[in-house]
Amino acid sequence: MNVAERVHVMPLGFEHDRIVEPAVEYRADRVILLDWIADDIDRPSYHDDVFADLSAAGIDTERRDCRLFDLYDSIGVIADIVTAEATPDDDADVANEVYVNLATGSKITAIGGMIACMVTGAASPYYVRAERYASGAEPVGYGMELAIDLPTYPMDCPDRQQVAVLDRVVEAGPQSKKGLIRFGADRDLPFIRDCDRPFDAAGKPTKQSYARLRRHVVDPLADRGFVAVESVGTTRQVRATEAGRNARTAFAFLLDG
Repeated sequence: MNVAERVHVMPLGFEHDRIVEPAVEYRADRVILLDWIADDIDRPSYHDDVFADLSAAGIDTERRDCRLFDLYDSIGVIADIVTAEATPDDDADVANEVYVNLATGSKITAIGGMIACMVTGAASPYYVRAERYASGAEPVGYGMELAIDLPTYPMDCPDRQQVAVLDRVVEAGPQSKKGLIRFGADRDLPFIRDCDRPFDAAGKPTKQSYARLRRHVVDPLADRGFVAVESVGTTRQVRATEAGRNARTAFAFLLDG
């Protein structure tokens, strides 16, 4: 029989107590530690203690790579974990309870974790306040005074077909609208799948398919500043902006499954 697990997602920053103590206090079954150390920084010796102490408490641990000072990678990695953990198994209707500790990484990771909780709507973020703080080669905080649950709010993000098209223009470079319509047909994206007549008898995209691409995909992405539409010769091409490339990283979890 499958039983839901309490899964805590925590950056493995310069902390010990604020990782271990909430995991023990709130009876975590499993802790997923987001790990990244810059090339010019030595890994703190107490990181080994984090793993040892969690293991001694009977808590399983996993390590996931995440660039803790990159907002978009933080959003993407945390959202991917939350989505995977909070989705019921194929074999049983069981979803894990997912919690995200915002206190143990960088401020950037904290913002990314909060955004990931809001866009997925499937995890509970919390912040752990230390009893006292230190500096130097020691953990940043000692002890655990209080874990504060934080409210989340629905957050608008691109839908799956918009992210699929954004992924296409990031990976393959600027695309003509005709090319994106054929891409949509190959991927069975809704803007083409729900079109009454996407192609004419000669196999060319119809005005209706162009209109649906513009209304359901290109305009929403352009309004967010994720793509720009430019004239190249006699065609109009859609290219990803820097914000679009970052958004593809953050929202790539929507393409899974």
